[in-house]
This record gives sequence, structure tokens and C-alpha cells, in this order.
Amino acid sequence: MKSYFAYIRVSTVKQGEHGSSLQEQHDAIAAFATRNDLPIASWFEERETAAKVGRPEFSRMVAALRKGRASGIIFHKIDRSARNLKDWSAVQDLADQGVDVRFTQESINLGSNEGKLTGDFLAVISSHYIRNLREEVKKGIQGRLKQGLYPLAAPLGYLDQGGGKPKILDPSRAPFVRDSFELYAAGLSLPALSDELYHRGLRSKIGKQVGINRLSELLHNPFYMGIIRMKRSGEHYAGVHRPIISKSLFERVQAILEGKANTKAIKHDFLFRRLIACMQCKYHLIGERQKGHTYYRCHTRACPTCSIREEVADAAVKESFQPFCFSEDERSELRQMNETLEAEWGNKKNGYERAIALQIENVNSRLSRLMDAYLDEVVDRSLFEEKKLRLLMERKELLERREQVAKGEQPVIRDISEFLERVDSLPLSYEIANVSEKREILKTVTSNLTAERKNVVVELRSPFREVANLILVPTGAPGRNRTYIITSARLRPIH
Repeated sequence: MKSYFAYIRVSTVKQGEHGSSLQEQHDAIAAFATRNDLPIASWFEERETAAKVGRPEFSRMVAALRKGRASGIIFHKIDRSARNLKDWSAVQDLADQGVDVRFTQESINLGSNEGKLTGDFLAVISSHYIRNLREEVKKGIQGRLKQGLYPLAAPLGYLDQGGGKPKILDPSRAPFVRDSFELYAAGLSLPALSDELYHRGLRSKIGKQVGINRLSELLHNPFYMGIIRMKRSGEHYAGVHRPIISKSLFERVQAILEGKANTKAIKHDFLFRRLIACMQCKYHLIGERQKGHTYYRCHTRACPTCSIREEVADAAVKESFQPFCFSEDERSELRQMNETLEAEWGNKKNGYERAIALQIENVNSRLSRLMDAYLDEVVDRSLFEEKKLRLLMERKELLERREQVAKGEQPVIRDISEFLERVDSLPLSYEIANVSEKREILKTVTSNLTAERKNVVVELRSPFREVANLILVPTGAPGRNRTYIITSARLRPIH
């Protein structure tokens, strides 16, 4: 007795779970088989688009038919069997091998030339339809992206509102996203961050702890600062959704991620590793452990012997930071200066807003010119995306500044206050910091550390250098910028 396979298909998992397409196909095939007395031996159910070659259930079914495990196959319609010509060719091969191919909605006999022609015609129409649909979907996605709308599912911390609308903040999960960036920027590792967020109440969709791979993807995603990145194409777009974090916080986290990703295992992480250069050959001094002490030596044979103990170099840096200790009178004067700036802010606010608006307009004009150059094939795609991202980041920073000014915040005065507070606490901060924190302070405050025999030369970076010069000249006109040599932890200027 003849037996038949039945094949039903939907394009997406969502359609199969929530739509009626699978059930409708099942009922139509069952009714067709009953009317025509065709016993069904097995059902093959697929949730894959027929535009792709290599559907697993379709391939398994074809292999079983070629082995003679059924005498025929029943499809609901031609477009349910194949929407690419290669799979349609496989269906025709089955018919040529004597397999009885039936369709519930089309009366086509693939055993005759007329039936094959009709089937080919319908298959070509179906293939053209899916190709055209794909192009229209791509155009729609590009249109959404140009409008600043993310066309995919909302990432963690956001909620979908439906097509044509921006993502909105998830009130229950957005704070966890912000905490993730802030905690990681503060020095928490990914495993520790995963544990901390779980302790605070963050859970995955299935109620489990969010893993470090998911957190790494989250920390790399610029969507949270307002820029959409499409992974497959590498393109970037300015989003209209509300960002969760600032551009500065995102960049700080990226710097940490990049540093950790590129750092090789270091056996000895010396405090002044690759920070002190030899004044003669300009090569960095190499740290070595000898008799319980760390020495930094120049390994260039042509140079005079240069060996600096770590304690001496550390004391030299501390001595160079001493001018940053403000007296009470200086703190009072700085507070008065800040109050004067705050009082003058009201008169300068409008001018500041106009300046930011002009800068934003300039960035938008550069983006437009860059797009024209790309369309005219003056720049290639990789360079276009690199420059486009840079401009989008610049515009993002300007928009954040404009928002701060609109809220009455005073970014210039705030930056000055934060800088002066940092300068005032610099000696103490360096004293109590661990090795990695000291290295970050040295990279921020100093521009060069050079050694000549037993002397260490400390050059401060701007604007720390200017502040130190002003403090060292309490009366009279400011002198020239000076470089200080530390000899046995004593500070003396070079005239």
C-alpha cells in the first residue's frame, strides 16, 4: 500500500508559534489526503524560510524519499515547498524518479510536460517574489536606520514600542545597564560584575545570572550612548532613542576593555615600567629585582651606567607633586574665583549655546559632505564608516553639552572645580594609591620621566605644569616654564 509524507512550513519561529499557518496547512493536507485516500506515514514540520537552501527537515524528507521510504509527498502549495530554484529542482528530481508529488491548492501533475511547465512558472514567480521582498525589507531597514530607529529587538535595558517607534527605557532594567558601565569603569572585573549584578537583582530572560559573554557584548554596544551599530554591515547611525550612559563613560569603558584585551601576561608589573627613559639613548629603563629592591637600568652598552632605585624615583615624583598642596588662603581665593565665574555664567550662557549650535551645524555639514564623497566613490566604505563614526561621536558629545547647558549646568565651571579639587588632593591620592592607580596618575600628570646617571628629571603635563609654576611663584610676574631635576629626592629648577 502506498504511503505519503506531508510537509508543512512557516518562515519564522514566531509565525509558527503565534500564527495559524501551520495548523491551517496541517488541516488542509489532512483533508486532501482523506478525500483522495492517501495515507500519511510521517509529517515534516519546518520553521525556516524557503528562500534559503539547506533546510534540515526538507533535506531529511528528500533523503528519505530517495531511499523509497514513502511513495509520495503532499505539500500545501508550491511556495510552501520551495522559494529557491535549487530546492524546486530537487522536487522535480523526485517526480522524475517516480515519487508522486501532490499540492493541495494547485492541480499540477509533475509527471507531464505541461504540469512541469506550469510548476516551473509558479516556482519562478515564487522565487522572484521572495527576492523582491528581501530587497524591500532591506530598503525598509535602511529607512528606519536613517531615521535613527533600531529595526531589531530592543537590547537589554530597553523595550520595544512597535514598528516605526524608538526604543524606550525599561524602568526595571535600565538602571542595571548604567550600573554595569559604572562598576566596570570603577575597576570591577567581568566575573565580579556578573556576581554583583545578580546580587542586586538582575536576571536573564530565563531567570538565570547574566554571563560574562553577555556582559561583554553589553559593554561594547554603543547603543547605550545613543549610536546604533549594525554588526553584520559595520555601519553606524545616530539613534533617536534616549541614551542610558554618557559618551565619556562609554569611551572610558572601551579604553579599559581594549587595554585588558591587548595586555599580555606580565611577570613583574613594576611601578615605573616603560615610564622612565634614558636621557642619552632615549630607551626605557628596564626594571629588575635585586636583593629585595627594584632597580631600573639602561641596557644600552654605549650609555654610561644608569641605575635608579624605585624608592628614589618614587620619592622624586612625590616631591614634584608637593607644589600642588594648596594653603587655606589659596583655597579661599579659588572658591572666590569660582563664585565669580558662576555669577558671570548667566551673561555667557546664550553665547555658549550659540557656539555649541554652530559646532553641531558644522559636524552635520561634514557628515553631509562625507556622504557625498562616499556616493561619488571618492572614499571607500571602510574609511567612510571610520570617519562617520568619529563625527557621530563628536556630535554626540556636543548634544550632551547642549543638554547640560539647557538644564542650567555649567560644564566649564564644573570642569575647573573638578580639576582644582583633583590637583589639591594629588599628593595624597598618589600616596595611598596602589601600583596600577599610581601608574594611571603618572600617565595623566607627567609628560616625561627621564634619567641621567643618578638623577631623575620629572616633566609635568599641561595644565598641571602651569598650575605648579603659578604656585611656585606666589608674588611677582610668572617665570618661564621650568623642568625640575630630582636628586636624592630634592627639588631644584634648571635655570
